[in-house]
Amino acid sequence: MNISININFYLGGEWPVRSINPKTELQEHFPSDEPFIAKAREEIEKASSLCSRSTTKNRKTAVNAFERFLQEKGKAGLTADGLTCDLIKAFEIWQLKQSLKLSYVRCNHRNLRVIVDRITGRGKEIFKGVKTSNTQTEKRAVDEGTIKRLEESSFAEGARKAIARYIFLFCFYAMGISLIDAAHLKKKQYKDGQIIYYRHKTHRQVKIKVTPQLKQIIDKLSPKDSPYLLPILTSEDRDEAERQYKRFLQKYNRTLAGMSEEFGLEAHLTSYTPRHTWASIAFAKGVSINVISQALGHSNTKTTQNYIRELRCDQLEDANMVVIQHTEERRNPGQREPQGIAVY
Repeated sequence: MNISININFYLGGEWPVRSINPKTELQEHFPSDEPFIAKAREEIEKASSLCSRSTTKNRKTAVNAFERFLQEKGKAGLTADGLTCDLIKAFEIWQLKQSLKLSYVRCNHRNLRVIVDRITGRGKEIFKGVKTSNTQTEKRAVDEGTIKRLEESSFAEGARKAIARYIFLFCFYAMGISLIDAAHLKKKQYKDGQIIYYRHKTHRQVKIKVTPQLKQIIDKLSPKDSPYLLPILTSEDRDEAERQYKRFLQKYNRTLAGMSEEFGLEAHLTSYTPRHTWASIAFAKGVSINVISQALGHSNTKTTQNYIRELRCDQLEDANMVVIQHTEERRNPGQREPQGIAVY
């Protein structure tokens, strides 16, 4: 497997580091009786130029949810000093009663905690009673046999399923590139036999060697009168491109769901499947977790772990046999170590 990766770092979605206590500083600017929601929105606006659009949007979503909760509880004018652990716990219960997914609730908690910490300096203390970490991502990978079936499948040229199949395989062959990053690829990013792009989430640079499989798809799909490499977006206006991407994503996932049923797959194909599958196959073939992490443009290997399928029982049994037989070999030096057992 030939992987070429280059990683650059620059200011992404983190809050700027300050050398003084944020609580002391902010109290000099805000009256103590100002509602927390108003303060929170001012903080989001102040940091918006330093954060990604998705980060700003997530923080606004968290504050909007908290505002609805406070209004329902008759505490719309609550100040920052009125925030307590019990109130945040009640907010968690309220969200779950709205039938929100646990991952969504925890995302709101993380974003709200950062804002609370900026305003009061007590974010960790106030949120100690609720979970803020991600739940383990559902495994979304498929096996190599499914990839082969997609490679060999045939749909009418130009049909929605044909386009979805090409996009799916493009994302897989391009080292598990995420759909949003693939959608925004420009033709100018493809030169000298490689594609260079920056991850949408982490802003890390990744270089992909264009293999014959990738080139075939690019030659087939690349629109003539468009700056984009793939036929997903047409507008270069940021807001319109975002709307186009959301519309395509919905249609794409619906099409993949239909293909999953047609193929009789247990695991449904989604826009995440190529990324998780690439990571799982690479790991199973002995590629180190660090290399996989860099290929996916992750900021750390902990995120990458969520992309890797749990090892099959037979692989674990093989690994156990290697350990046992190695121990036997140490006890009986004359025996040859068994061949052909792979440790993943």
